[in-house]
Amino acid sequence: MLYAQEIINIVPGKAQEYVQALEREQMPLYQALGYRLVSAWETVASQGYWPEVLTLWEMDDYSHYGEVCRRQHDGGPLMKRYRAWQQRLGELSTGTQGRILVPSSRTQPLTALKRSKFKARICVHETVITTPRKSREYAEQVQRLWQPVAERHGRSMLGVYAVAWRNTEAINIWVLDDWDTIGKHQQALQKDPDGLAWSEIALSLRQDWYDRILVALPFSPV
Repeated sequence: MLYAQEIINIVPGKAQEYVQALEREQMPLYQALGYRLVSAWETVASQGYWPEVLTLWEMDDYSHYGEVCRRQHDGGPLMKRYRAWQQRLGELSTGTQGRILVPSSRTQPLTALKRSKFKARICVHETVITTPRKSREYAEQVQRLWQPVAERHGRSMLGVYAVAWRNTEAINIWVLDDWDTIGKHQQALQKDPDGLAWSEIALSLRQDWYDRILVALPFSPV
């Protein structure tokens, strides 16, 4: 699988209008282009930029991604719809930032998430700056060493990804059991020897990270 992440910086005062446009206009268009929506979230203002929406879309592989790009730019009817959506988005946002994500070996595809009724209603989204050429190794080590620790303390892994065509970036998305998990998780990590051990190992793989807290929009599939 392959994933497209979009971060949309919304014009202040336009958040509700953008969310409605995402559901009614962007989702049908993107589905026609070939994307499959995994989830759409808004960022919690106290830990992240605001107003901001983050979406995650699934594709089969790079060939699938190439076909999506072709439909966006080949002059056909979908290109016209896509250009109209860009015009509309320009009225509602100050800009967007896209990433193509390569999933780790244990990241579950959308079909499996739906089958297990997995929900990602409250999430921690981590943008990780890795040591050069270590983003894929970092993604694999996170799921091997950090995932068991996180799950003991109320976090489930939605996905861990290396960012394609970027030498030093990875993305982790963790689902929290509930809002109380934030406090419990932070306190427990200070005492968990496996968590402390991972922190030491991670020093050789990453240079910095930035966390957002996300809340899923009501129409999100996951």
